[in-house]
Amino acid sequence: MASAPYLLFLAASPATARLLPPLQALAPVQHLESVQALLYSTRDAAPLALVLEDRLLEEVAQLDLVALLRRRPHLARTPLVCLGEGRPERHAAVVASGADLYLSPSAPELVQVHLTRLLERERADAALREALARLRQFEAAYHESERVKDDLTHMLVHDLKSPIASVMGLLEHALDLLGTDDPLGLSELLALARGEAQHLLTLAANILDVRRMKDGHMPYYPAWIDSLGELVQVALRDVPYTPNERHVSCLIHPDAERLYADAALLRRMLTNLLSNAVRHTRLGGHIDVRAWRDGNRVIVSVRDDGEGIPEEDQKRIFNAFEQSRHTLHDRFDTGMGLTFCKLAAEKHGGDIWVESKVGCGSTFFIALPLNVALPLELGGAFVG
Repeated sequence: MASAPYLLFLAASPATARLLPPLQALAPVQHLESVQALLYSTRDAAPLALVLEDRLLEEVAQLDLVALLRRRPHLARTPLVCLGEGRPERHAAVVASGADLYLSPSAPELVQVHLTRLLERERADAALREALARLRQFEAAYHESERVKDDLTHMLVHDLKSPIASVMGLLEHALDLLGTDDPLGLSELLALARGEAQHLLTLAANILDVRRMKDGHMPYYPAWIDSLGELVQVALRDVPYTPNERHVSCLIHPDAERLYADAALLRRMLTNLLSNAVRHTRLGGHIDVRAWRDGNRVIVSVRDDGEGIPEEDQKRIFNAFEQSRHTLHDRFDTGMGLTFCKLAAEKHGGDIWVESKVGCGSTFFIALPLNVALPLELGGAFVG
């Protein structure tokens, strides 16, 4: 089987074999002299064209060799010319089986001209098929873009509508309490309003940063982090909900406390995963953060005992706008937080995945490599 484009020429008689030089003027030629060699050579190869001596085809007439070749998908469009001096009914039978032309081998120039036109037509058809395939890809990408835009609009309306309504209601109630002697109630309402406003800010930041990271414009400043445990506590304070109403535990193995990463990105990743855990657990639920060394990487896990994620959703929840299910608190989730986590983990050369079972909670894992290229000056340690 030739690797470069070639013509496949099946001919055994001297009269037909003399067509070899005119064919070689068009392209390199692979010359075969038996049907067995033809069938073997074309089992997975697609030459530019097939030029076959009809006398050899008639020796295996029971096979209907032309139709057999045409049934091979990679040969369905290959130009196929039969050479012979057979009767008109033989011409018709061969063409009916799938040959493009039936020509006399006694006119080499005519065979060369016809084959040249067939090759040009096939090249034009191939270019047209390729252009059509590109147009179909473009159309599919356009429809996918429109779907994502529709999903974005739908999800943002729900994600923005709920906290805005909550903030307005809480602030109205807080105004009513200004004239009362209930400063604790007022403080609690204002804290809730702040949490909802922080949710809006986090949502906007995730959408912006996912776009920046996909475009390769997200700042990345890795440095030594001396205390992963301290960073977890800072991320916990960033959660825009009420993690104090959940039981949160944190266990960092000593050999995982110090790692080399972008503290700002890792803090955001932890905040997103902790926020996700709070959203999907009930009041009094449990959230557990752990970290340990695993070979040449650090594994950080965030586990909750919430509703869990259906198995069919687990492969796509890290895609933007794919996480469209309701939370326990009846809030739609755009999934942008998890998309941010995935891009940030990959920015570090790491990975993120989830293990979950419906009704039994979820555990998200972040794996960050330890064998990163370190700068000459090892500074920039995180300070809580």
